Amino acid sequence: MGSIIGTVVDANTKQPLGFATVFIAQTTYGTNAAENGTFKLAALPAGSHELVVSFLGYESVSHAVTLQPGQQLSFRFELSPKANALQEVVVRVDPDWKGNYETFFQNFIGRSPNAAATEIVNANALHFKFDAQESTLTAEADEELVIENKALGYRLYFGLKAFEMSFKDKRVFHAGYPRFVEMKPRSKAQQKRWAAARLKAYRGSMMHFGRALYAQNLEAEGFNVRKLRRIPNPNRPPEQEIQAGIRRARAQSKGMVVTYVKPGRPEDSLSYWLRMSRLDKQVAQLFTGAIPYDQLIRKDTSTGQTRLQFTDFLNVVYTKEREEAGFLSQNTFGARRTPTWQTSLLTLLEPYTFLEPTGMILNPYSHLIEGYWGWEKLAEMLPLDYTPTAK
Repeated sequence: MGSIIGTVVDANTKQPLGFATVFIAQTTYGTNAAENGTFKLAALPAGSHELVVSFLGYESVSHAVTLQPGQQLSFRFELSPKANALQEVVVRVDPDWKGNYETFFQNFIGRSPNAAATEIVNANALHFKFDAQESTLTAEADEELVIENKALGYRLYFGLKAFEMSFKDKRVFHAGYPRFVEMKPRSKAQQKRWAAARLKAYRGSMMHFGRALYAQNLEAEGFNVRKLRRIPNPNRPPEQEIQAGIRRARAQSKGMVVTYVKPGRPEDSLSYWLRMSRLDKQVAQLFTGAIPYDQLIRKDTSTGQTRLQFTDFLNVVYTKEREEAGFLSQNTFGARRTPTWQTSLLTLLEPYTFLEPTGMILNPYSHLIEGYWGWEKLAEMLPLDYTPTAK
């Protein structure tokens, strides 16, 4: 265990900012500075952390720290007032706010049963912007979002730094500084329900996977990990040929003329080319052999940290829990199917990134998730200092 001490002051006046909030991001470790601006975070686990300092009306500051066992680090933080903090506030009615908020909630908090029991207390702090040309929705907040998760028993204070949803690419990205505070249970029965719900949220989660991978204990923890590669669909003609076929078929249909452009081509009708255009451009090629750990993680010789480094995609199947009904029903146009094991895809957007013993991937910009993990949102998030306890 280690500790962090320090002082928080105004960057301009150098006066102390009493009662500023100081915390380790995505954990329950946090405190408020004293009236003279001093603070102390004690009993912190060793390892890499993101230390965040915030104060109403000031720009938040984050600082990456690496704490050694028994070490005490000392900092002085100077916070700058927000540029618009003293400007006149003009209130404008956003006619699309309700619809944008619903989209934001579903893609930030989620659509699971846990999400149904979660509330953003100060939702009016959110502002949205929709770019019709790029087909993207972005969100920002005037203050920390206060989020009550009554399913897991946590109150989150989330400093939202970025939220962007691309309708064109069907991708969602958000970043920020979440701070967890445990809610006080009304009874022992509620405490037990929260403990069970937290354990359920943990099992099969990306945090669970990250910890099992770091400990090289994937199979025992229920994870089946195989390499997946996406290749061009051999049954789909090239896009240029498809578009030319559609134009030709439409022109021919006006004169009721049907021709065959290639020997062996069964038809040259509009319905055929439209059917070809609906085929996936890529298909998945799943490898059956297990991936050696040295092809997934390795020690960085310069920093001593653990690198997460692999090629193509990781197809991650959690074999101890099946998919939730909400995950199956998200595609209302598809045929309903029987739930199977939770399956997710993980790929790196950079040559490598760093993995912590807590299961956290340090750089949120370094990777992309799809499948079941992509469906799980903030309502399933647990603090990094969460420790599962067997029933």
